[in-house]
Amino acid sequence: MNAQQSIKQFDQELAKPTGARFDDGETLPIFDMARLNGPPPPPRDWVLEGLIPEGEITLFTGPGGAGKSLFAQQLATCVAARKPMLGAATGRLQDIGNFVLYVTCEDDDDELHRRQRKINQAIGAPDLSENLLLSSIRGQQANELATFNHDGTLEIADTFKLLSRTIGRAGVQFVILDNVAHLFAGNENDRGQVTRFVNLLYKLVQTYRVTILLIGHPNKSGDNYSGSTAWLNAVRSQIHIDRVQDEHGNCLDPDARTLALAKANYSRLGKSVEFRWHDFAFVRDEDLPPDAARELAEAAKANGENAAYLRCLAAATERKRAVSENTGTNYFAAVFCKMPEGKGYGKEAFKRAHERLLAIGAIELDAKLWQRENRAWKYGIRAVESPAEKCTDHPHQPPALTATDQGEKAARTDHLYTTYITGAAPDEPPAPETGICPACGDAGCDRCKQ
Repeated sequence: MNAQQSIKQFDQELAKPTGARFDDGETLPIFDMARLNGPPPPPRDWVLEGLIPEGEITLFTGPGGAGKSLFAQQLATCVAARKPMLGAATGRLQDIGNFVLYVTCEDDDDELHRRQRKINQAIGAPDLSENLLLSSIRGQQANELATFNHDGTLEIADTFKLLSRTIGRAGVQFVILDNVAHLFAGNENDRGQVTRFVNLLYKLVQTYRVTILLIGHPNKSGDNYSGSTAWLNAVRSQIHIDRVQDEHGNCLDPDARTLALAKANYSRLGKSVEFRWHDFAFVRDEDLPPDAARELAEAAKANGENAAYLRCLAAATERKRAVSENTGTNYFAAVFCKMPEGKGYGKEAFKRAHERLLAIGAIELDAKLWQRENRAWKYGIRAVESPAEKCTDHPHQPPALTATDQGEKAARTDHLYTTYITGAAPDEPPAPETGICPACGDAGCDRCKQ
């Protein structure tokens, strides 16, 4: 049928009399307003209270090293064990067998093993062999879920079929996919390709009534998602993990994290959770042993003093004011406590920071600073470039102390390890009439005979 014939046929359709029924299969589905006079709708359910709604796709983002993989596997464990995650309630998923699946493209089985052992210890998890499935597809030649032809049409890949069968046969209700960089083979800046890919995942949601957490990365320009805004527009919620920074961009505590609700269609925007890395798992400060909490408080205080010292030193140097450790008009402690950059800190705090920074080689004394008009050198205290880890590219990042190392660099990233746990899958559910067939994994299979 050519375009002119199609238009003529459509005109004939428009000429049909009005008042026809809406349930004849020839119109859009219409909400039954009579339901408003009946019982109220059920309350919304959450996998993670206020953050991850059930039956939806949530985008989970964060910079490299923030701990997305650790958080995701710990969340999977808490949901499977029916335990709170960092104080937040986990969902009331039905007890039908293996209902949580964590798929990683970045960690192998040994990594999963090490990480899971630590997580189980941290939350006191029971035997999860019947509730939690961990799957590593790292190293596969093709682990994308779909590919795109030259005209942009989507082609389902074998990995998607494997994922679909696993969900259907095991009765999975919560799926975590880590991460989109491996699973999406299209152009992340192409809105059409991104939308089609997310819609493919929604086919899993609709067919199996699962909830999906999709892990992604931020881009280099500062957005907390990479590529097209279609990623954000196509999902109903987004959560973002990051290290905690002060108002100057300093990461004073390399173990501290915050999880924020970045997009919310079903809850109030602005919800956040604060926690920290501790012994290869995430915990809240209030859940730490008293001794560990006290050490952390001392380390945080020291890091704050270090940061204030280096801010003041950088500002003084920029203003061509040399400071010295010798008492007098240029005595560093007296100068710094009067500067805006040192607000809130006194002389004793700067003295303590001075001794710490000097001990670890972060500052040097009697260093050449600049040449004066008579070409004579001005000497004073100077900051030394440090490899200490940074939250940002802030030029005056202080060396961060932790409660355990007190000055040594502690890179607490998501290389925090776990176990591959198998579980017997329940009987395969019947194939749906439409959608994705749980037997063959194909979309659009009417009734697979396999």
